[in-house]
Amino acid sequence: MTLIMSKDSAILQGAFLQAEKLCLPSSLCSIHKVDWIRVGSPIVLAVREICGPDEPGGRPNFQALSWKKRIVCVVWLKLLSREAQEDVEKAWRENPFFSLQNGLPEMNHVVLLELVKSTAAARIFAHFLLHLPQPRIGGELARLAEHVRSDPAREEDVRFFLEVWWELWKGRDELNAGNEETIETMFANQFARLFSGCPTLTPHAAKRLKLDSVDMTASSANTDILHIFLHALKDMTDLVSSTDVCFQSLSISLDAVYTSFLIKEEVVLPVTEKLDYLCEVIYCRGENETLSPELIQDAQRDLWASLSPSQFKPSRMKVFEALKIITDLTQLWKDKGLLTVSSALIPRYSGFHLQRSVQRVLTALDESPEAVTEKNTLRDLLKSLDLPAPENIPELQAQVTAIIITHLLQDYESFAELFAGQTSWARSESWVNCLEKNQAAFCHHRALLSLSTTLMSLVHTESSDVSQCRKLMKITADIFSALSLEDKNQALAAMLVLSSRGFFSRPVPSAVTEGFDQELNMAFNCIIQGGGGASAVVSQGNLTTAVSLVARVAFQNPEAALKSCCHSAVFNKGAFSLMAKILHQLPGLQDQRGGKEGEPKNDGLISLSGRSLLCRCLQETVGNKSMSASEKEQLLRFLGLLMTSHVIKEEEEKKQSFLSPQKVVNTFVLPNLSAVGDDSLDIEFSLQLLHAALSVEAAPSPHWVLGCSPFPLLFVLAQLYSQAYRCWEEPPEGAIRLRSMDTKELLVSVLTTLGEVVGAEVEANPSRWSRALFWLHNKTEELDWTVQFHLKAVWGQHFKNEVPSSMLEVCDLPEQEVGPLGDGLASLVQDWPDRVPRGATRHQALSGDSRPQAWLQGGTPAPPYRVMSRASIYKSS
Repeated sequence: MTLIMSKDSAILQGAFLQAEKLCLPSSLCSIHKVDWIRVGSPIVLAVREICGPDEPGGRPNFQALSWKKRIVCVVWLKLLSREAQEDVEKAWRENPFFSLQNGLPEMNHVVLLELVKSTAAARIFAHFLLHLPQPRIGGELARLAEHVRSDPAREEDVRFFLEVWWELWKGRDELNAGNEETIETMFANQFARLFSGCPTLTPHAAKRLKLDSVDMTASSANTDILHIFLHALKDMTDLVSSTDVCFQSLSISLDAVYTSFLIKEEVVLPVTEKLDYLCEVIYCRGENETLSPELIQDAQRDLWASLSPSQFKPSRMKVFEALKIITDLTQLWKDKGLLTVSSALIPRYSGFHLQRSVQRVLTALDESPEAVTEKNTLRDLLKSLDLPAPENIPELQAQVTAIIITHLLQDYESFAELFAGQTSWARSESWVNCLEKNQAAFCHHRALLSLSTTLMSLVHTESSDVSQCRKLMKITADIFSALSLEDKNQALAAMLVLSSRGFFSRPVPSAVTEGFDQELNMAFNCIIQGGGGASAVVSQGNLTTAVSLVARVAFQNPEAALKSCCHSAVFNKGAFSLMAKILHQLPGLQDQRGGKEGEPKNDGLISLSGRSLLCRCLQETVGNKSMSASEKEQLLRFLGLLMTSHVIKEEEEKKQSFLSPQKVVNTFVLPNLSAVGDDSLDIEFSLQLLHAALSVEAAPSPHWVLGCSPFPLLFVLAQLYSQAYRCWEEPPEGAIRLRSMDTKELLVSVLTTLGEVVGAEVEANPSRWSRALFWLHNKTEELDWTVQFHLKAVWGQHFKNEVPSSMLEVCDLPEQEVGPLGDGLASLVQDWPDRVPRGATRHQALSGDSRPQAWLQGGTPAPPYRVMSRASIYKSS
């Protein structure tokens, strides 16, 4: 950026030339502080003319601020160019300020410092200082301290000195930080060019700079910024004559020591404490300044500077020396009566600032383990001060928070979360307008959750404004829709913690309910018509849109949205695949709580870990309806897809299923299979679902099936098998008939697979499952003998190949003695009561022998099965 000459530049150059004439017979190069009153007025008037009047509230306009920066920069570079003896022939090509700078007469540092003080440019001066190396900052501050103490020294000089000190402590203003080149960075670049040994320096200037640098760094005091400030303030003690400046001096000194010695990292305050601080600052400064973003930002920078470790680390000064200086200053000013005035006469802002500083330092001194005499003295002295207590200004809180959010000031996200959760503010139109106009500030799940809680409290009150509630619900849904998919899932999970029915957990006005129902129906109609049909190929764009639509309505009422998903998946042809894809994108809807609102979450046999909300919605959707074969097929495939692991984040390759097989089995399989005797139950569907669940890839151990009552489940399946394959007997009353061979084969497959899974777990920890094995063994004795072969993996080393002895006897008969079933079987049955003991089981009757009743005790390996008869043959496997 090159500075272009203009009318304002000519006015400034003319003012400096006029001041040069007023110095005659001397010049601006040799004036003293006392001469500024006489010669500096043309320069000050020119600056005021160029900058123009301030904005309402005493705030400088942007143009004025820019020109002040430019003037201070040009004057300072004029001094630095003279110090470095810059080559003019090359400077005009490399210095963007050359045209204005070259038109100014030569001057000294008195002109710069008095110009900064007269034009209230302490902040600008401090920001330029922050762009210099720290040794150079120390040298410039030493020059400033010497200038302030020189005659005529007044209290205004102390105030100017304190302003520079505090602005340095606040650090750089990051508002304009970015890639754009600022005047401050241009100043830093020119300083680096002048004092980096570049060819533009003459040999004499380079030699002089080197000598000056050696002298400057030889004394560590020149680089110890806190040492310079505290000792300069100590030397200016007699210049302090007012309570206001006394309070400023003491508060800044205490904050400087606190941030340099008493903390090691930033002290993070809760957002409510920050708001209290900002409101009190604005209340204190409200007499002279109006509420504005600049005022709030300045107060935030003050707070940050008071709570963050100083960037200027002490190199020479020790903590006891700093505490002693502050103790001496405090005692002196207290003796002069500057710290004992009545509360009514204390300047409001400086008194508040000092009160906060004293509070912080006292807390830190009490926590400090060091036993320093100065610490105890200062602590007792500070405790003796009679300072006003902080005031609470609730009427300012909503206004200040709204301004921070609107202008995206520091920590606006935390203030947005606070703003969204204030039910007492929510009834005002200005609160709703702030939300509507600044939705981007609330686009994070914490603020959205606070807003949702506030909305629920408003909607559920009897005196709620229906139109405002509907508007607020729309704003909340719009904010949710603007979140990333990851944040949406976090918000959905948080909403499910509040209520599975979202905003409708309690009765709400009918107009609000009707509006949501319309949005819900429209969302799913759009999804089904746009990509949910059997022949529709869902593109990535359509899927993203569908996910957004479902997520939006699910955030408002998760249960209603999931019920619509379930209904579409089961009863809309081909929609199950799209619904599964949508739910895989929304893992935040994986509610783990289980039953209905207000009901116990444990359903006994149904689950040991609770049903998911989706399972409950599916149960309510299907209910006792008589579904067609195609609808059952869609339900089966829908659940199968949900149990299948899906890549959530491609970059992390993290796979997760929406529904765990354990929950599906606990919800849909166990209740059906355990309710033996109910003819309306679809056993075939339960077996298909169990087969699909067992086909899902599972973790090695422990297997999920252990959470599904595996041994009772094995017994029920064994019962079904026993009933299905007793072809020669009339099934008992209430028994379930499996007439299809496909169903029987599916039953065998499921029983065998489940036995293998359970057997692997038993083998891994036999002692844990000994009682369960004993129970299962006793139960299966009553069943058909072929069941044991399908449970071979469960019995492990205890399994024996056993068959009824009658079968072996048949095998030994000559071919002539073998014939069709008939009278022989009848006579066998007639003789049965005489050959079998009373109470014997069918197996005992068939074998003519009885099995052991206890073969697993104490977890020790059981002996081999007893031979069922003399003719039985067994082998260990």
